[in-house]
Amino acid sequence: MILVLQYESFIHTKMKKYIVTVFVSLVFLTGLQAGEHVRLLCRPCLKDSILLRWAPADKQTWDLGNRYGYLVERYTILRDGQLLEDKEPVVLTSSPQKPAPLAMWEPYQEDKYVSVAAQCIFGEPEPVPMVSPSTIASKYREELNRFSMALYAADQSVLTAGLSGLYWVDKTVAANEKYLYTVHIAAPDSIPVDTAYTFTGLSEYQPLPKPLELTARWEDKKVQLSWNILYLNPIYNSYIVEKSTDGKHYTAISENAVVQAVAENTVPEYAYRSDSLPDNRTVWYYRVKGINAFGETGPPSDSIVGHGRIPITYAPVIVNKEVINNKSVRLQWSYPDEMNQYITGFRIYRSDRPTGSKEKIFETKKASDREFIDKKPDMTNYYVLSVFDEEKEKVSPLHTYAELIDSIPPHTPSGLVGQIDSLGIVRLTWRRNTDRDINGYRIFRSNHPDFEFLLISPVMVTDTVFVDSVNVNTLNKAIYYRLCAEDLRLNRSDFGNLLALKLPDKIPPVAPVVQSVEEQKKGLQITWFNSSSDDVVRHHIYRKTNNDTVFHYLTGIERQAGIQSVYKDNSVQAGETYIYQVQAEDDSGWYSPFSSPVLKKAPGEPVEQIVLKKQENPDKIRLSWTIQSKKKVERVLIYKAINDAPIRLLEYSMGNDYTDTEMALEKTYRYRIKAVYEDGSSSELSNEVIIKR
Repeated sequence: MILVLQYESFIHTKMKKYIVTVFVSLVFLTGLQAGEHVRLLCRPCLKDSILLRWAPADKQTWDLGNRYGYLVERYTILRDGQLLEDKEPVVLTSSPQKPAPLAMWEPYQEDKYVSVAAQCIFGEPEPVPMVSPSTIASKYREELNRFSMALYAADQSVLTAGLSGLYWVDKTVAANEKYLYTVHIAAPDSIPVDTAYTFTGLSEYQPLPKPLELTARWEDKKVQLSWNILYLNPIYNSYIVEKSTDGKHYTAISENAVVQAVAENTVPEYAYRSDSLPDNRTVWYYRVKGINAFGETGPPSDSIVGHGRIPITYAPVIVNKEVINNKSVRLQWSYPDEMNQYITGFRIYRSDRPTGSKEKIFETKKASDREFIDKKPDMTNYYVLSVFDEEKEKVSPLHTYAELIDSIPPHTPSGLVGQIDSLGIVRLTWRRNTDRDINGYRIFRSNHPDFEFLLISPVMVTDTVFVDSVNVNTLNKAIYYRLCAEDLRLNRSDFGNLLALKLPDKIPPVAPVVQSVEEQKKGLQITWFNSSSDDVVRHHIYRKTNNDTVFHYLTGIERQAGIQSVYKDNSVQAGETYIYQVQAEDDSGWYSPFSSPVLKKAPGEPVEQIVLKKQENPDKIRLSWTIQSKKKVERVLIYKAINDAPIRLLEYSMGNDYTDTEMALEKTYRYRIKAVYEDGSSSELSNEVIIKR
């Protein structure tokens, strides 16, 4: 009982820490199979034994296990890879595994985990009158804490687990066999209990892994360590942190193993531990080892090395600037020399404006540097200085301004291009200048390349895109643009290349005038005065016979030099009368009105003859015809009139006859035909035939 009382005060303080968290690391360990209330873990050893650890999942099961004890049974399932038929269990525990008598605990009273578990199992809580719900709740939380602390102590000490009746070593195993282990509480049949089980064998032994991702944050006489425990949670339940000054001989930083306590129903990703350092000069090595629920210690992690450092709390200050020969700028700054061993170096940033992003132009990792010469400064310079170490950069809030005398204009802008749409919206683009002190661009416009260019961008254009609008309903054929660059000192460059943009053409050209149509050998020659519009690219000639109702397109002629153009029509028929018109087209696709028509008869006698005949029947009229022409007939158009109505197109025929069945009594029908030739021309109307019904 001395042992129990000795650690009574330890229990009262430690249990408060675990009021919310019930730390049962067995839940997460590999190989564990769980019933609803008892959970079992196994660990094959490299030689000839299998370690078993189990734990109750709740306070009620813990009380039952402490009262009745646990039975461990083994079934041999496989031997030499063969499934055995006889699977009778072997009871490994001759009697139920209960917490050992208190006398067996007392020899280990110096072990704090043994003492904690003894207090939780055997200690009698101070009686509290159940006079209110709050006292009842407080009593319940205390009981839960005793349960949690007992399991926590068993997790941290395999000796404690054995004394608590939660550990067994099976040394009667064979290397060629695999077993099914079961653990259950030896309670009376009237009390329902479940069984935890796991399947394993010596062949499933695996070495323990080393901890991962050890990192350190070095501070003033302190180091903050962290390492990944998410992936190793199923294997380790606590960790030992060790340190060394030579990287060879390590000692633990504390007699207590590190256990990462977390809120209920959460799985931590990292464990954290801090350690104090005697000074900031000594170099220290740190590493971490994992401890599993069977008391085994795994291999160490990779070591991490460093030393304490005084944190950066203030930025350096530029104390002197000097413009040298209007070509470079010397900067000098101050920073305590005693901080040199704790900083990595300095950086200098520069911009041509006091606000906005800045470009890093200098970095030194020589902590003693206190000067920099900017050999390629801009005309206007705003400098910012910072100090940095491996983890942090401290930037000065102050700007240092330095300027050069600038009388040199920026480079002439280039690459000016543009487009005008049909509504007169102009979009200009150009290449961006590479001058560091460029401030923007000025845009100028004119209606003629020899006239004065007017500024159309009173506000500085800082982009390389400009949108303008112009009147397209004008006689001007083009609009002209130029631009220049301007720097921060208002120095302007020369004008860039002239850009001429053709305006959308909204005005059709002037109509040409046919001067004459004269007889030529085997044809007619048309002469006309060209359209007076200077953007005309061609003239189009149309023709029809005297009997045609519409003009037919004849040909297009590219505009000829001079004021007149001529074209000879060799496709005429002798003796046929033709009417000609001419139309102009400009380079925007606009067409002029037609010229006045001019009529002319082709030389020679007509060689065309069309004769229409009829054949009457009681219910239909059959028309037939003969056509004599040098041209090849493509089709024949058939016209019909009833009584005194105008004659109208009825049908066409590809042959030499046509039958009309739409007849009525007491009406007069008149018929004529016209031949249409392959060249698009047509004959005059034939003779008329009349039929009275």
